[in-house]
Amino acid sequence: MDREDIRLSIRNIKNLPTLPVIVSRVLEVADDSGSSANELADIVSHDMSVSAKVLNLANSAFYGFARRITTIPQAVVVLGFDTVRSLALSVSVFETLRNSEEGVSFDREAFWIHSIGCGSAARLVAKELQYRDTGTFFVAGLLHDLGKVILDTYFNDVYQEVVEDMVEDERSALDSETDILDIDHAEVGGWLATRWKFPEVLVTPIACHHNPVGADEKYFREALIIHLANILTKREGIGLCYETEIQDPSDLVASELSLPKQRVLGLQESLRGEKEQINEFFSQLSG
Repeated sequence: MDREDIRLSIRNIKNLPTLPVIVSRVLEVADDSGSSANELADIVSHDMSVSAKVLNLANSAFYGFARRITTIPQAVVVLGFDTVRSLALSVSVFETLRNSEEGVSFDREAFWIHSIGCGSAARLVAKELQYRDTGTFFVAGLLHDLGKVILDTYFNDVYQEVVEDMVEDERSALDSETDILDIDHAEVGGWLATRWKFPEVLVTPIACHHNPVGADEKYFREALIIHLANILTKREGIGLCYETEIQDPSDLVASELSLPKQRVLGLQESLRGEKEQINEFFSQLSG
């Protein structure tokens, strides 16, 4: 299959996973500057499955609060609007994609641990750069590789060749996918995020985390942050990674984000200190 065959096949997939209603409602609240924390709490509280998971995650070591959080309104007060919104989105997408595992060529647990690690790294970078809403970066990092799940689920035979190539030659998914499929998971992830009507602040980093220079100027920095977060996560050996030699971050990290090598190393060290919390986050998310 060539690129256009896969592009056409993806567009024609009738049973692509659909997100629960709560996702569109949470995104609407997030997009409305007039929305209140009470509205978000009400939306999340009405989905018992999502709210239970959000509370489990809110009480995990990942956030490290001494007092137990017992209600969604309390979670919004303690963790903040952006964090609860991000947790609700994360739980919903995870539950949607974990059910599409008929064809599995790679370790899904290691995949999700890497994804959570990338979300954590993105949150650290955003905090370092003094962004107020670090939750959006966490979600973009968590979902940056979702195209791999789609390729593996719907094109399992050919994606097994990709995984075998990665394992045998210790190559990156990007290189193996490009050689064998003439397309990569980032582009496929971007298509799916668009189909799910995600905002561009999420679509662009997902689609361009390997090629931030290809991002729309408005969300170029977001794509560059996820690009860096992905590399930091691989360097720390968090979750799924077949490469033995990890690429260096783009020179744009220093020039556009004002993060020279020393600050990047500091962020990597901070991420190293979050490994235990990342594993617990996965345990709570998948439990």
